[in-house]
Amino acid sequence: MPRPSRRDEVYATAARIIREQGYSAATMDAIADQVGLNKGTLYHYYPSKSAILHELLSVQIDATLKLVGRVPKEGTATDRLRELIALQVDHVATRHDELVVFFQELPWIDQHLPEEQAADIRRGVDKYERFTKQLLRAGVRTGEFREIDVDAVLYSVIGILAYMPNWFHPATAKAQATMVGELTDFIMSGIIAK
Repeated sequence: MPRPSRRDEVYATAARIIREQGYSAATMDAIADQVGLNKGTLYHYYPSKSAILHELLSVQIDATLKLVGRVPKEGTATDRLRELIALQVDHVATRHDELVVFFQELPWIDQHLPEEQAADIRRGVDKYERFTKQLLRAGVRTGEFREIDVDAVLYSVIGILAYMPNWFHPATAKAQATMVGELTDFIMSGIIAK
């Protein structure tokens, strides 16, 4: 396998350190030390700690919106929601440090990021939430889903996705596929009308 670039190494190391220590306690010195760079060289890759955080959050928002884009435009709300959930579960199963950082630091973006960057992250989150809520409401309207509190269901699903990287570390592709199926079925069973 080709060696990852130094920038990729900095990104992955920063994600791990921020996951372990939290954004406020993580330092550029610690990141540089772990990667084996001097601090000046680290600033060549990222001009600030907030630039690292913004990239970590942006990459996950962009990935999530790409998953939304893969959900079929046509079909039942049940099939479309099942696809969205399965895609998300599959994604979070492989992005441990980055996703823990995303969910851990998202509530604090106004304190840690410049205003426009924080607004950019919020726009992505809002786009995902609007899409998912519309899908849930469509299923309720057609009778596919039981009468649900759409906000409560959305944030419950997000909670499951947010915690998954803390406990699930697939040993094989088969284990990951099994978990995607089981967790998707579990979530859908609480939504689908009986």
